[in-house]
Amino acid sequence: GKLKRKRKGEGSAQNKRILRNHDQEEQARKREESDFMGETNVGDMDIERFFEAFADKMEKEDFSDDEPEENTDGSSKEGSDDNDDEGAANQNEDKGSNDDSSESDSGSDDSGSDGDEDVNVAAGKMRRQMEKLQRSDPEFHKFLAENENSLLEFGEDEDREEMISDIRDEQEGDGESAYTNVDAKFLKKLEQGAFKSHGIKSLKKLVAVYKTACHLSDANKSSDERDSQNKSRSKKYLIDSSDVFDKLMVMCLIKCHDEFHYHLIGEGTRREDDDAAANSDSEVRDDEPIMSKVLARSRRWNDIKPVFQSFMKSTLNLLAEAKEPELLTFILKALSKYVRFLTPFPRIAEQLLKVLVTLWSAPLDSSEDYQVVRLNAFIRIRQLALTQPFPFIETCLKKTYLAYANRSKFATSASVTSLLPTLTFMGNCVVELYSLDYHSSYQHAFVYIRQLALHLRSAIQKKTPEALLAVYCWQYIHCLKLWVAVITASCKKEHDNDVGRGDDVKLLRSLIFPLTEIIFGVARLVPTTRHLPLRLHCVRFLQQLAAAAESFIPTTSILLDVLDAKELGMKPKKVQGRAGSRGLQLSLILKLPKESPLRTHEQLEACVSEVFLLLNREVELYRYSAGFPEFTVAICQRLRKFSKETKNPRWRAYSKGCIDLCERYSVFVMKERALLGEAPKDIRRLEVLKPMNEPNMFSRHDASVSNEKRLEEVTRPTTTKKVQREQENTKEEKKSKKPAKKKQTVNKADLANTGALEQDDEVAEGINWSDEEQSESSDEDSD
Repeated sequence: GKLKRKRKGEGSAQNKRILRNHDQEEQARKREESDFMGETNVGDMDIERFFEAFADKMEKEDFSDDEPEENTDGSSKEGSDDNDDEGAANQNEDKGSNDDSSESDSGSDDSGSDGDEDVNVAAGKMRRQMEKLQRSDPEFHKFLAENENSLLEFGEDEDREEMISDIRDEQEGDGESAYTNVDAKFLKKLEQGAFKSHGIKSLKKLVAVYKTACHLSDANKSSDERDSQNKSRSKKYLIDSSDVFDKLMVMCLIKCHDEFHYHLIGEGTRREDDDAAANSDSEVRDDEPIMSKVLARSRRWNDIKPVFQSFMKSTLNLLAEAKEPELLTFILKALSKYVRFLTPFPRIAEQLLKVLVTLWSAPLDSSEDYQVVRLNAFIRIRQLALTQPFPFIETCLKKTYLAYANRSKFATSASVTSLLPTLTFMGNCVVELYSLDYHSSYQHAFVYIRQLALHLRSAIQKKTPEALLAVYCWQYIHCLKLWVAVITASCKKEHDNDVGRGDDVKLLRSLIFPLTEIIFGVARLVPTTRHLPLRLHCVRFLQQLAAAAESFIPTTSILLDVLDAKELGMKPKKVQGRAGSRGLQLSLILKLPKESPLRTHEQLEACVSEVFLLLNREVELYRYSAGFPEFTVAICQRLRKFSKETKNPRWRAYSKGCIDLCERYSVFVMKERALLGEAPKDIRRLEVLKPMNEPNMFSRHDASVSNEKRLEEVTRPTTTKKVQREQENTKEEKKSKKPAKKKQTVNKADLANTGALEQDDEVAEGINWSDEEQSESSDEDSD
């Protein structure tokens, strides 16, 4: 095949040479007739013929590269310019002869190496002559750079020609002999050619071998699928050794990014006057984007583009097929060097984001090894959001929130203890992502908070078990908790005087009022004793918002209503089988047991202690407000009444302690506000009486929460092995018993109030928020 191509190449070259000589004779006759600018008649010649015209003079003169001629007068300068041009022409002809000789000698290793050395010598000589031409005649050098840039890039197109010839050889080769065994020697040869010599052909072969290694799992597919995939790849590589496989993976993932940087924005693509630009590009961090225009201007972009695409697609396939946490962690860490090159490839970036979100959100595995995978997956998501063009960050915000909402669906009361740390970590990741671009975050937060409001409106209007269950569930509460954390983080940025983002932070601050109304609506939706833990969750959310925004959001009405419950004045029931258990964690439940809620001793103690804890925190938040004495009047009156009615000495001590706290702070406020020149109604700032050295509301709230967590860890009951076995046995018994099917009943009140549902919701009922629902709702909004 190579001999045939050689003969065809020689024949076509001879025909071209005959035609070219004929054209030169005609041009010579015309030049003699017109005589434009002397014998050479430059006006009728293109660049190629211009160099051929001076080839004869080039052979007669002794053109020395090491000792350049010095121009003494104007005539000698013109002569040197002509010599430079003639030297460039001769070197251009030498390039073609060297290429032909190197192709003809590719059959043997020795002759191929000699041909490569001749080409390298000719290339170096040509570069030196072009440098001299640039110094002697910069205008002509500029003309060549604009019109015939290939002459200045002598020797750089050889890799491309070799790649094209390699592809043709693969297409003409037979399928039986297409296998190439990959061993340590072959891999070392590719490593030297790709990473030491910076050869594009070796890099292409190395990525092809890497692609084969990443698709080794395709051997488990059917034969039809393998045949269809193998038709697109005529040449295949065979990897038998596991050591070679490991070395190949480590070498490609760790070193290939250096070659991509070298050929696209590094030393491989710069010129002599681009030293400063090259140094600035080498200092780019992984989180800083590389514009697609910068990559497209690279001289090697057309050669590197398919290689990089193949590398990233193979890595995505490996990332999707890998199951071991250690391998996933290694791949995710190695991808940090490649993400910033994805700006011209939006489809690959979207595919990578999809895989990363899947690894970040699923499965809900609380093991330490997979937590490392989850963390590295989120770091790559954040890097994508920072490096990709603008609309991509909105895709990141949408997919991460929907993944969090769908994953929080499985956090039931039975599994919330094991899944709560994972959901807390995922929530913190979403908060970090929404703090990157507050303008885009406001748009998404507005849509999803409105979605929560629509679910609440549906529950208030219909009051069916299904509508109420869509609100009174862990998924809804976790979504509320997430948006409270997002707005709290934005307010904290505002307190820290984040320069340049004040207006965007105010956008998120404007969502405090609608979110507060939603939380109040959820707390008052079903005001029963059984749902007391859920109302206490809502009080915590409201206090967190008030502390972050330094706004007055009173929650004393919800807390004081608990003291009016009739169960507090009744004698507690004794429950068998729970004598050895201590305490009840209200932060892990949404509702009390259906049978006899708030009647056991542990339930009463947990609920009353939680109420007084939140009540003391409420008093602590507004202690420096000018209207604090008037605010605590209702609290002190209700606590004095409760202290007289209750017979529990601990509860009476709680009431007395809260009353003393209110009175002490009230005396301080009345003394300080008497010194103010304004009336309390004219004061706009909430903490107007706060001394300079005292912490603000947000800091006091964080300190109170941290103290509470510390006390919970100290007083947490320790369950023995016997109790754990009993709990596991009870769970297995409940699973074995099949619940009886309940008859579906129609709510008469719902039938009577059908007229109240005149406005259609844009969100479907239920709370399973997926991409399909979001796309449908966005289409409706656009219509």
